[in-house]
Amino acid sequence: MNTIPQHLGNTPDLTTDKLYLATDRWYRSVKSIALLYRWGLIHSHDELIGLLRIHQSCMAQQHYRIDDNLLDQLISSWPALDRHPRIWACLHIGPYAMIARALMVLGRKLAILLRADVFEEQDHIYRQQYKLSFGREATEAELIFIKADHGNPLLKLREALRKNYDVIIYIDGQLSMDEQGRGWATVKLHGTELSLREGIVALSHWTGTPITAVVLTGIGAQIRLQVSEDIYVQRKADYPRIMQKVLDPMHLLNAEELLQWECLPAIFDKSHLDLPEKKPDQAIWLPFLVADKGMLFDVTTCRSVGIGPKEFELVYQKFREMGIMT
Repeated sequence: MNTIPQHLGNTPDLTTDKLYLATDRWYRSVKSIALLYRWGLIHSHDELIGLLRIHQSCMAQQHYRIDDNLLDQLISSWPALDRHPRIWACLHIGPYAMIARALMVLGRKLAILLRADVFEEQDHIYRQQYKLSFGREATEAELIFIKADHGNPLLKLREALRKNYDVIIYIDGQLSMDEQGRGWATVKLHGTELSLREGIVALSHWTGTPITAVVLTGIGAQIRLQVSEDIYVQRKADYPRIMQKVLDPMHLLNAEELLQWECLPAIFDKSHLDLPEKKPDQAIWLPFLVADKGMLFDVTTCRSVGIGPKEFELVYQKFREMGIMT
């Protein structure tokens, strides 16, 4: 069991600076770093600390950035497209909102699948991006949204494809760890089993529409776009294999890129990370707070221990000197 809590307590006797170590932002970083270490993508203490700085800096930035330089890079990197509709399999990683805007600029009609609560939060963002590109509001002939938890979304998506809309589906929107059976496919990422909904492959199978997997990440002022070849689904027995193929581009990402995936903390919370087969040469301790209790988390074993106020003060000052907490 992983021992970083998901819920925070009250810490009335601590300074604002120290309370930072009891924030969701800090917990997300520690969980993400720990998962990448266990996946064998972080190899040293110095590399881990550098990635922790990067992740903290990224989370301090505005989540939805308007960056015409990145958009121009993305559009110029996009492979040539024919006019036939596609199903775009996307993930919540990197500047993923730019994928829809790039497709708009490339002249694609879009149907975007979102949960109802996400639609309420993000509808205006997609519409704003369209207006930024074309100077006017999008019409229903250009941009529509389909709510994943209302009615039968697959039937609505099938109708959208029939009308030559491209479909955008975020396949990690219902990511789980232990769902099995009808409607779910088990896939693996760096040895961890994940469960993803099979709706995207069912839609492709029913309509004969290819799936194209898209992974977009950013390193500094540069974007890295990965677009798969068109994937066709010929039979139902192929659903699990196709779902794995859709996720496989994630194996090509390095640790800095994978840190941009919003799902890492959830995977850490839900997965059962076994102790390493042999004891690591050196523990790597990261501080955090639960209520008013100072704790240390060992990234190498995913175990936590409590420490006294004086020890916690020394650790806190060390991390301040390292410039990790921004």
